[in-house]
Amino acid sequence: MSDTAFESKIAGIFSGMERRLGGRLAVEKAKTENLQSQDTRRVAFILTEAIEGELQPAVKQALAAYDDAINRPMLPNERWEQQLVQKIGQAVDASIKLALALDKDNHPWKPLLSAEAPKIRARLTETAEQHFVALTKVRGRRRGASTGVPDWAVWIAIFAAGLVAGFIVARLLR
Repeated sequence: MSDTAFESKIAGIFSGMERRLGGRLAVEKAKTENLQSQDTRRVAFILTEAIEGELQPAVKQALAAYDDAINRPMLPNERWEQQLVQKIGQAVDASIKLALALDKDNHPWKPLLSAEAPKIRARLTETAEQHFVALTKVRGRRRGASTGVPDWAVWIAIFAAGLVAGFIVARLLR
């Protein structure tokens, strides 16, 4: 898969998530309007939950797209991993901005919601990092679980067999 195809697939996943999140935040805001006078922390918590609830499936879908893109057991693509982590951070920031734009008034829950952004980003990034580490471990186990012969020994044996075959063919052609 090319870089642009991977980037467009990831962008499509996160833009779809942002559309769904816009609708969900409107519903959650309607639910929390009567809570505003009761508990501002509760409003921030509900909106944080909605954001994370929409972002979590998008991150899992993006990681599945990454797995398809690297076409296992090919080596992981470090640049794509960095792009994916960066895209997760951008999606969190965009989601928080979307939630803050629900109401133009300066409510006390807004700073609480803004303070949650780094925590959400850290949790979702940790999910991605754990996935990348698990890929590395699986790849390592597959190599070690093969015949037990090191890769370099196999390559030397193939090279030696090629040399021997070359000498035999050279003798026959004389």
